[in-house]
Amino acid sequence: MATFKPSDFNKKVTFGEVKSVKNPNTGSTQQKFVPALNLWYAAKTRTLNQQYQLQGTSLENTNVIIVRHHAALDGLKVAQINEAMFDIVQISPDDSNNYITYDFVTLKRRM
Repeated sequence: MATFKPSDFNKKVTFGEVKSVKNPNTGSTQQKFVPALNLWYAAKTRTLNQQYQLQGTSLENTNVIIVRHHAALDGLKVAQINEAMFDIVQISPDDSNNYITYDFVTLKRRM
């Protein structure tokens, strides 16, 4: 089990979905980020060896963040950090029976 200090969770991430929202002024629809959940996260850095192993795979240009386990993460597709949008590639939940559990969330920046 990984252990983290509370001070490691010093950045904020917003999870949600991109939905078609109707513009009340023009009546047209546009794709817009709809927030569902705000969490504090800790960034996880990869070693050089791990980065080399990911080259040529679908996880090549991804980042991993760590959040406290939250069941509402299931089904969410997009994350927003500062003003940058990320697709959620994978969520690795910790479903153990420990008191404090963490989820490792793999993110890929949207183009």
